[in-house]
Amino acid sequence: MTTLNRTNSLPTTSDPATTDPDGSLDTIDESDRQRRPFDRRAPLHKRQVAQLFAAWFVLTTIYTLVGFAIIRWWEPTAIGDREADVNRWLAERRTDGRDGLAELGSALSNTETKIAVMLALLPVMLFVYRRWLDWSFLALALLFEVSVFGISSKISARERPPVEQLDGAPTSSWPSGHIAAACVFYVGLAMVVYWNTRHKPTRAIFTVLAIVAPTIVIVSRLYQGMHYPTDAIGGIILAAISLTLVRALMIRAGSDPRRTAGAR
Repeated sequence: MTTLNRTNSLPTTSDPATTDPDGSLDTIDESDRQRRPFDRRAPLHKRQVAQLFAAWFVLTTIYTLVGFAIIRWWEPTAIGDREADVNRWLAERRTDGRDGLAELGSALSNTETKIAVMLALLPVMLFVYRRWLDWSFLALALLFEVSVFGISSKISARERPPVEQLDGAPTSSWPSGHIAAACVFYVGLAMVVYWNTRHKPTRAIFTVLAIVAPTIVIVSRLYQGMHYPTDAIGGIILAAISLTLVRALMIRAGSDPRRTAGAR
């Protein structure tokens, strides 16, 4: 009679990655990045690109109509005049030192700054994360934001606040492209970091940056007389929509950057 030796233990297999509570993946082996093949998946497919264009058209139309509504029904009211008082109050407190600080703060979201930083981040993200998804997420969100802002601003043509402007811009007041771009870039960068690392100090640094940098840009643009508070709110909302939309479309395309990241 043959007896079978049974054990209470079940066979186990080593799992190369564990899941972080926020959904990112945590690799066990430090050398995983070197061994991991380059991820060449496209961030969006044709269907998602078409959906992005449709969303651009709808959102640009909405922002243009809101701009017209602000000009016609908001600005002539007492509430609209009280809004302008915010810019007047800031203008009355200008000094040479504060003017210089506002110029530096506004430069955090200048077009030249964003282009230079994005170009510098491209090889860094490709080398460290070994995929296009993270940089593509930032680039697509910025392109979407700037295209909505640029067209709606040109068409609605809201005038700048009734104070001296300390900066120049080829667009109109509504919405604030500077503020929208600052929120997209710095918050989006923090999102990328969260997808790819569990290192708490690194996450903390980029979280602070995502809060402080846009705040500095908002205060600077209001101080410089470039935007009303409603323009700033419009920019913040546009940034939130841009980040959320691009993230959602990447998920639909099967390129969820959080789920495929190798967080360390």
